[in-house]
Amino acid sequence: MQAPSFWPLAAFAALALAPGVALAMSPQDIFAKVSADVWVVAAAHPDKNAVALGSAVEIAPRLLVTACHVVSGATAVQVARDAGKRVVKISTVVHDPDKTRDLCLLGATEDLGAPPAAIAPIDGVKIGEPVYAIGSPLGLELSLTDGLVSQLRRQNNEALPEIQTTAAIAPGSSGGGLFDADGRLIGVTVAIASKETDNLAFAYPAEWVAELPARIEAARKRWADALAANGVALGADGEPAASGYAPLADTAAVPTDGKPAVGVDDAYKAFLLLNSPRAFVLTSDGRWGAVSDADALNSLFKDCAARQVSCRLYAIDDTVVWRPDTAATSPAR
Repeated sequence: MQAPSFWPLAAFAALALAPGVALAMSPQDIFAKVSADVWVVAAAHPDKNAVALGSAVEIAPRLLVTACHVVSGATAVQVARDAGKRVVKISTVVHDPDKTRDLCLLGATEDLGAPPAAIAPIDGVKIGEPVYAIGSPLGLELSLTDGLVSQLRRQNNEALPEIQTTAAIAPGSSGGGLFDADGRLIGVTVAIASKETDNLAFAYPAEWVAELPARIEAARKRWADALAANGVALGADGEPAASGYAPLADTAAVPTDGKPAVGVDDAYKAFLLLNSPRAFVLTSDGRWGAVSDADALNSLFKDCAARQVSCRLYAIDDTVVWRPDTAATSPAR
């Protein structure tokens, strides 16, 4: 596996809200306009001996949005079209810093070949307007269903509402697109509310995606503060110093110290898929895994102190910091 290149905030520059174009488009027109932006997601989960299937929508060059629950913890992710004839590997997974939002961005390793979907502001979405869901229910790619906006519901004191819709979705649709009558992306489908009916589903407002650049930048600043607060030495550029122990992508170099080698290897592969901020940790009482936000990092060190065990960071972001001859709780200290 090659070391992933992080997606800089400049990669999100195309995530602008698109105005309405007041076109009278038929369902056939809408499908023709946006279907090239919708992909099947396949995420390998060796710990579950399974491949999770979902959907994703291209929202900027080489960048797709999907539902995090499809890809979280995966050791490899790819997107596909045309019954598997076109397969593109995913190099990075970016989680929304707010863990209550099930949104992730996928960085593709090559151009996807279609103009990205336009994102519409939620304030133009009205109850009763027609909407169209495109996704891969049960892995059946590019399935189109239509419906109405049933309601706009605010959850968890969010400023923007989630979209309740009658457009039918099913397992595998998660991460697909909910489009308006102009063919603009208004929502990312994430939930089936009930197995008792096929016309009760929810989508996150696509406008949340346009908010991600500022949210990710703020999360990276909190991450740097958390590293410093927990004794990790940072250079003048704000990055941890490399130890020279091993290349980042060398999964075989990660020390197991009696831990299950397969489990550590799979967890490290999942770590490599994450975009910054990220850290891979090994503890003296046989635990391992990745953390990817400031709160999780602070909780990690607090928990290690409470249990009186060594918590050592193997890699931080794109840098291996492990020093095998250092007994400190953090190799970067």
